[in-house]
Amino acid sequence: MAEGTRPSVIRSPGVPHLMTVVLCCFSGFALLLPVSPQWALDGGADELGAGLVTAVLMTMTVVSQLCVKATLRKLGWARTFALGALLLGLPAPLQALSDNLWPILATTALRGAGFGIMTVCGATAVAALAPRGRQGAAIGLYGLSIALPQMVLTPAAPALVAAFALPVILACGILPVLALPFTPALGRALDAHADTPAPGPSAPRTATAATLRRILMPVILLLLVTVAGGAILTFTPQFAGTPGAAAGALVTFTASAAVTRWSCGVLADRFSARPLNFGLLLAACVGLCLVAWSVRSGTAVLPGLLAGLLLLGAAYGGLQSITLVQALNRAGAENRHTTSVAWNIGFDAGTGLGSLLLGLAAQVATFSAGFLLMAAATAIAAALTLRSGDGSATPPSPRHAEGPAEGTPDKKRGTLSDC
Repeated sequence: MAEGTRPSVIRSPGVPHLMTVVLCCFSGFALLLPVSPQWALDGGADELGAGLVTAVLMTMTVVSQLCVKATLRKLGWARTFALGALLLGLPAPLQALSDNLWPILATTALRGAGFGIMTVCGATAVAALAPRGRQGAAIGLYGLSIALPQMVLTPAAPALVAAFALPVILACGILPVLALPFTPALGRALDAHADTPAPGPSAPRTATAATLRRILMPVILLLLVTVAGGAILTFTPQFAGTPGAAAGALVTFTASAAVTRWSCGVLADRFSARPLNFGLLLAACVGLCLVAWSVRSGTAVLPGLLAGLLLLGAAYGGLQSITLVQALNRAGAENRHTTSVAWNIGFDAGTGLGSLLLGLAAQVATFSAGFLLMAAATAIAAALTLRSGDGSATPPSPRHAEGPAEGTPDKKRGTLSDC
């Protein structure tokens, strides 16, 4: 299909509402990601305690992701999205009432439950609403809606904390509640998609274990890069030196991630995953080495830090889009929900693990040592990716093909499976 006649992604039914809901919810998430650990530090917690805040957030996210399917069956799309927005937003003002570690962890756990709902529902919804042959572009646009709040609000957080009282910034984490007016229309669009008959004979869902085997490599690659991302997003205010340096470093990281998350989604519709994965993993490895070098003395060398975060951010954003497209293609449309849950668990487990591991490394050794260990793991993954090939699995039937096989033109697209 010629580029000029390709179906529009942003004009597809339900997509604008999904992007708006995602933008509101991830704005609250992005703002508090570096602020809540800082609130714990101000209350007397050490680096390990600060890392524990993000770890609890991601742990509860993973737990709630496993319950999304049952929640969707009971409440439907609109109410499930609304529940996620409320859980993510309402505990934020409560967190501002105390800087003791335990209340912070309790409110963070509630926010994690909401975040888990939003991540699984969002990834499943964008795959369902994507126009034929534009799955990668739709995922890239979805990723951009997630990345933009991180690009603006996460870097601004250190400066906002320096200018205003921390409890005021924490209370602004109620932003996800603004998504509530848009959830009914989004739910109707997804319900209509679910009612659309599938072309051709129906195909049974693959067993969960078989689906997980197919998507294991993309999920592992995602987990590795999000370990690094979680460490950066949590601890940059601690190792950057000054609020201005921290803001500049986070802007570099999140802006680079936003650009590649969108652009690599488009590229994933056209090119094989293997060279894209290898190039981005290599960029992540070099970036982590530069970050480790720049913070080795305890005071970050800003040019080296910015160069490292530019490369690491590119890998962080690009691999999110490519691994999601790759996992959906390998699993097939009938296994979309399982794929979404597994992919999001990889993302969130990596984010929480990264913050916890770097906090531990800073306590027993240095930030630099932690980043070097991450660089070594990323280098090994890049080598394995180059040796293993694409490893694409052929879906059992044409209806399983959510989009084009990696590196091949799109022929047929499935419809919304039972989520």
